[in-house]
This record gives sequence, structure tokens and C-alpha cells, in this order.
Amino acid sequence: MGKIVRVAGPVVVAKGMRGSQMYELVKVGELNLIGEIIRLQEDLATVQVYEETSGLRPGEKVVGTGQLLSVELGPGLLTQIYDGIQRPLEIIKESTGDFIARGVSAPALPRGKKWSFIPKAKAGSKVVGGDLLGEVPETPLVTHKVMVPPDVEGVLEDIAPEGEYTIEDVIAKVRTPDGSVRELTMMQRWPVRKPRPYKVKLDPVEPLLTGQRIIDALFPIAKGGTAAIPGGFGTGKTVTQHQLAQWAGAKVIVYIGCGERGNEMTEMLERFPELKDPKTGRPLMERTVMIANTSNMPVAAREASVYTGVTLAEYFRDMGYDVALMADST
Repeated sequence: MGKIVRVAGPVVVAKGMRGSQMYELVKVGELNLIGEIIRLQEDLATVQVYEETSGLRPGEKVVGTGQLLSVELGPGLLTQIYDGIQRPLEIIKESTGDFIARGVSAPALPRGKKWSFIPKAKAGSKVVGGDLLGEVPETPLVTHKVMVPPDVEGVLEDIAPEGEYTIEDVIAKVRTPDGSVRELTMMQRWPVRKPRPYKVKLDPVEPLLTGQRIIDALFPIAKGGTAAIPGGFGTGKTVTQHQLAQWAGAKVIVYIGCGERGNEMTEMLERFPELKDPKTGRPLMERTVMIANTSNMPVAAREASVYTGVTLAEYFRDMGYDVALMADST
């Protein structure tokens, strides 16, 4: 545990942090504000705090968690609205009201909810990271595929029968090559700054049909490609992204408001749940994850929101789904 020696806006310098690691998640001050180590020099650590730092003073504690900034991956992601470090805003609102208190936290995925797990693998088979263990009908539009974590391989010794389980219940056991047994649940944790592994990177050869004739005809986008919408205030960038989210040929939408003005973010949070999936007529939120990070939050929190969104999108990509990721900054 270290002590604060200097506070400069959202950046805090702490001493006594020898043994910490770069990008380690720390809790700062008496309110346990969430921060991340961005520089180490001897026993001094420079910490980027993702919350308002007013009131912090030298001498307050800085506690390392020994973990990197990570996200929780599993059933329960779809329909959620998170902030930039994957705190569920609707759940926090129920406990603290319309204004989020500093230092408050909540599990990103619901712990008590039971999901219908349907096994797809057989005991005795050899498995590696990314192999399918089972399926969970997460929403009427998307079936969640429960996979072996990327860092696990071995022989599947046991798999749970079809039934109702929470994300913390053990649903499989894998004997690894060193003889140990890994117990697997439906939830994974993954560091946001570490790309999820893939076997082959495919060339973008198939067009992404956006449903907007002006884009498809004059500015076509490929699946696996990227595009930018430059423009001044009020020129329709956000509205265009709303249209892409609703009509683009993707199974899952990850929408990041990384630095939007508060009034735009409010409008988006009110309007988005009302959008309908054009193919089924179901609410679009049933295949959407939203990350809300407004422009009055620290700049580093905006960066973290993009890393969080990319990690969630990579997770659904690993399931074999086409994912459209949108980052709206102004």
C-alpha cells in the first residue's frame, strides 16, 4: 500500500508502490476511486484516476489490486449500459440515484440470475481456447456461446448437464497438460489492453451493407474494415451512427459514447432503447451493448471506454458473430 504525494487533476503520484506493475488497477483514497498505473519510477507510481479527484489530499492511501484493468465476459452483456470501465449504470442508479457517487462499484454481470445452459461438448474430448462448451439463449435475438477461455487447453473431464446455472457456477472441468484441473464457469475476465487471440486474420472481402444507400453506393465499407465520419457539431454524425446500428448487416452492436456531450448522450440513451430490429421487430437493445462516457469525464476514461468496447466486440467476434463497433466522440 502506498501514499499519495501529489495530486494534479485526474493524475495522482504515490510513493511506496514498489512491486506494482504497469497498468495495474489501484484504489485511490478513502473513497477507493478506481485508477490505473501509467508510470513507474523506483517506488513512485503515477496513477490515472478514472473519477473526479476533488478532495483527494497527500497522505491518503493507494492500494494495488494485483490485477490489470479487465472486463467481465459472459451472459448478461447484451441490453446493458456501462460506463467506460464496465460499471453497470442502471444498477448503480438504483443504489445511488441519478448522480453516481464517487468510488461506487457494482458487478458488471448479474451474479444471482440463472441462465439456461445447453451443453454442446462431450466429456473426454480435447479442447483448446475458443472451443464451444455450450449455449445460453441470452436474448430472443442472440444465443450466447460459452467458450473455453483462450489460456486453457486440455481434456474435458466433466461438463454440466442441461439446466439453470449462474455465471459463477462451475459448468466444466478441464485437465490441463500439467495435470492440474481447471474449473470453468460461464464468465471470463480479460484485460482490456490485451487483444484477444485469433487463429487467422481474414482479409476484408465482403461488403458491410449499412442500409444507407448513400454510404453503400459512394462510400462502401467492408466487413472487417473501418470508417470515419468527420464533421462539425450538428452535422449528423451521431444520427448516422444510430442508423448504422439499426440497419447494418451485423448481429451484435457495441456502441461507445466516448466523449459525447451530456445532452447528446442523454438523447441517445432515451432513443436507443426505442429502436426496433428491422428483421424481427424486437427491441434493438436485445443485440446491443452500450458504453456511456461523456465529455465531462477524465480524458483517460474516454480512452478506457474504447478499450472496453473493443474487448466486448472481440468476445462476440470469437463466437462467430458479425459485430459492428461504433465510437462516437462528439
